[in-house]
Amino acid sequence: MRSAETNELTEVQQMSTLKRWSLIGVAVFCLIIFTVTGPMTDVLTNAFSGGPLVEATVDMPSGTVNITSSDYRYAAGLKEWSERMLGRSLYDDNSTESVLAYATLIKLADEMQIQTADSQLQGMLSGFVSQGADAYRNFWRSQGFASALGFENNVRQSLRVGAVVDLLSTSAVPTEQDILDVWSESFQEMNVQYAVLHPSNFADAAAALEVSDEDLAVFFASELNPQETSELEIEQAVAFEVVLLDEVAMESDAVKAWFSADEPSAEALDGFYASNKYLLYVREKVGDDLDPIISREELGDRVKNDYLMHQAVTELSFELPDTENVQEFSAEKGATYISYSEMIELSLLGDVELIGGVQLRRLFQAEENIWMPSPVQMEGHVFLMRPTAKRDRQLPELTEIRSDVVELWRSRQQQRLASEAADQLIADLPRGVDYVEGDAVSVSAEEFTNAAAEASLAIEQMGWISRTPRTTTDPFWPSDATVLRSLRTQVGGQLSDLIDGEIVGPQDFGDKGIAVAHLIGRRDAESSSMWPAEYERAKMLATQKAYTSFQSDQISYEGMARTYNLQKVERVEVAN
Repeated sequence: MRSAETNELTEVQQMSTLKRWSLIGVAVFCLIIFTVTGPMTDVLTNAFSGGPLVEATVDMPSGTVNITSSDYRYAAGLKEWSERMLGRSLYDDNSTESVLAYATLIKLADEMQIQTADSQLQGMLSGFVSQGADAYRNFWRSQGFASALGFENNVRQSLRVGAVVDLLSTSAVPTEQDILDVWSESFQEMNVQYAVLHPSNFADAAAALEVSDEDLAVFFASELNPQETSELEIEQAVAFEVVLLDEVAMESDAVKAWFSADEPSAEALDGFYASNKYLLYVREKVGDDLDPIISREELGDRVKNDYLMHQAVTELSFELPDTENVQEFSAEKGATYISYSEMIELSLLGDVELIGGVQLRRLFQAEENIWMPSPVQMEGHVFLMRPTAKRDRQLPELTEIRSDVVELWRSRQQQRLASEAADQLIADLPRGVDYVEGDAVSVSAEEFTNAAAEASLAIEQMGWISRTPRTTTDPFWPSDATVLRSLRTQVGGQLSDLIDGEIVGPQDFGDKGIAVAHLIGRRDAESSSMWPAEYERAKMLATQKAYTSFQSDQISYEGMARTYNLQKVERVEVAN
């Protein structure tokens, strides 16, 4: 027989077992219902392990704090949301280290007790709420928030992190020496000489080359550039017919027989003038006190005459589609018939007598043998037109333009020969005993000059000049000094990566030639020549550089590890 103490112990054990199975049942139920969401995992983890998992530790001014799995998930979500919705990107990736660094910023905001003022929140939300209450509500709902308060709280939290970064970045202020260093680097001076190989110098050599039919066919089919193709193409052209009425015809009995010239209303004339004043009534010569548009008063009866001509030709347009013999029809109506049976190229349409102008280009959009419904109004006459034949822009067969294609091929050979000569110039330059294939070629000024002389090339001097343009000290170069300007930009842009004596190029400037440049040396610019605008620009660049350094040195994971002893917690895998 068990004692009362033994019975009590057994009862406690039974209750413990019952509680244990109850907890397991609740856990299984939650797993089924909540499908192991992040928050639910935290609940279970906390229940069975005695607390949330620790992802990292960080030393705050008040002591060491933990970044738990909940903190990590919250930081990851806020970081991604801030980047996507607010464009507030502090890190280039979503790595574990970047999220832990962001979580540290949140911890610092808590440590510093940073709060977001309502005015800050309003300023950030002004763009969202300016569309109206309904649009704002639809917006925060579309982002998955149950209320505007939830959305605005996320904005507040993002602003708190930004405030921490702003406070920390106050140290990112360049010193005066930093500014001077940036200015000196920006305007470092270089001494450059160069030789230019012009393709035109190889014209005779290219003219002596013969091309096979097979190579020419390949060149024609696949190697022409757009400009060359355009030069070879036959221009689009059109043949067309015109039925025209002019002021003289309007007074003829033939026209009066079918057109009743009723007096137009003032409203009709006003509307016609307003629709056509920028086309028909523009002054050829405009003085200081003259409006470019001729007024109604100055035009007198011209607006009325133009209107009546337009009305008359519009009546003809109703009959023309069913007319078989347009020439006879025009004669009966007192109109002028003109046939342009030979194709007229697009570029020549403006030169067509009496009716030439850009309006004839509309023929290319019209269907062949269909009269265009809208009359073309010009000074003193108006006409209808229809295209009778059209030719698209096209490239002729090679046999038809063989000589032109051969000329283009030889022009390409000039370029090729010039390029090969530039490569040969560099190949002939002396190499040092420690030179390895692929190394930069570096020679003295004398060696470069001698090599150019042996190749019958003239040496041109850029002289000492800033690596970047300086309007205060730059020499005057003619507008056509394309090679000079481009070489200055190219060598100046690479200067930090070049060594003195290095060869730069060859650089192809098309018909301006192929240049090979030689960097003789460099020197610091005189700070006494610095202008205020240059100083301000250097200050801006130095500030940007300091902030970039702050980004990498202070708020990165490595920076946080140095400053706040941020350390990831390494987990030990337990073997089953």
